[in-house]
Amino acid sequence: MLELKLTPELDNALTREAKRARKSKAAVARDAVARYLEDVRDSRDAAAVKKRGERSYSMAEVKKRLGL
Repeated sequence: MLELKLTPELDNALTREAKRARKSKAAVARDAVARYLEDVRDSRDAAAVKKRGERSYSMAEVKKRLGL
């Protein structure tokens, strides 16, 4: 379990988003943390590829190669 102390501005924004999405504030916060952690993982993976000198591909290159 995690307890967060949010600034009033963040709490208000979270409340508005939860109401808009018809979700609990906890569900919105969980989704945001999950997306953040996925982004961090992706960034670390990309940095590791670059460090090893491997070729990376842009999304446009991948789509073109796959005919999408």
